[in-house]
Order: sequence, then C-alpha cells, then structure tokens
Amino acid sequence: LTLHEELERELADWLGRPAALVCSTGYHANLAAVAALADRDTHVVSDAHIHASLVDAVRLSRARLTVVPHNDVAAVRSALADSAGRRTLVLAESIYSVLGDQAPLLDLADACAERGAWLLVDEAHALGVHGPGLVRRLGLAGRPDVVLTATLSKSLGSQGGAILGPVALVEHLVNTARPFIFDTG
Repeated sequence: LTLHEELERELADWLGRPAALVCSTGYHANLAAVAALADRDTHVVSDAHIHASLVDAVRLSRARLTVVPHNDVAAVRSALADSAGRRTLVLAESIYSVLGDQAPLLDLADACAERGAWLLVDEAHALGVHGPGLVRRLGLAGRPDVVLTATLSKSLGSQGGAILGPVALVEHLVNTARPFIFDTG
C-alpha cells in the first residue's frame, strides 16, 4: 500500500539508507534478510550472542555457519579468510540484547570490505536509544555492503520491522524473501 511505501521512504531517510522493506515484525525482518541472502553455498559468520531470530534465520537458510566469540574481530577475520571464494555474510547486533554492549562495527565493516563480505547489523536495540542507530551514527549507512535490520516495536512503540540497504537488495528481497512474501501481516 501507499502507506507502507511512505513508511519505507521515511525509515530509509531517517536511517540514511537508500531503500527499506517493511515486514510484519522485527523477527520476520531478520528471517527475510538472511533467507534471501544466504543459501547452502553461503558462509555465515555469526557473533556468539546474536539474537534468536538471526540464529533461526541461519538454520532456515542452511548456510555453512561459523560462530565466533563475542565481539572478537580477529576471529571474524580468520573465519572470513576461510571463506575465500564463497558468498559470505557476517551477523552482528549493534547493541546486544542480552549483554547491552556495543559491537565493534567499524572494525567489522572493514573486515567485511577487505574480503568482499556483507555485514548484516541488527539495530533493534540501538534504534531510538542512539537516534537513528549506530550504523548511521558511525558513518556506515552509505556503505553498499552493510545491511541493516530494525524493529519498530521497541523504542518506536509500534509494530513491524524493516530491512534497509541498497535499492537492488530491497528489490531482491521483495522477490525472494519468503518471510516477507508469504506473510499476511
């Protein structure tokens, strides 16, 4: 609906991303993003403390998974070196839901850029608390290799979630992200 498109434009503008896709929940946003970007041929590198929705998303994608110690950029770099030649997705939360600490996003983004990997950042617990989130605050919003997910149900006091990134990514999601396509939210 036009209302959804307006919300997506406003979210993309506020978070400094070219495009957004709104889902019925933040949980669905994480499922949709990972399911559309990862498959059996993908290597996912995950922080040990990522949210359950991202854990479930990786399971559904059937991607090869490497779990690294919490906030350990050296371990991420090592895992990225082991995935040479294959599509790779690194998963992190900007602010971790259980521990409340901040991910080393700048270092993670640099490590991903060096290896041609995507960085997916779940901003659920930073959005609002840190204005438009840490991805924008740290200057990472313009990077095409950074994908952002967010929930609208925490500091925004609403319902839904969103995936934000390049226009081509959002177009891909609209056509391939089953948690978005087959949800009747």
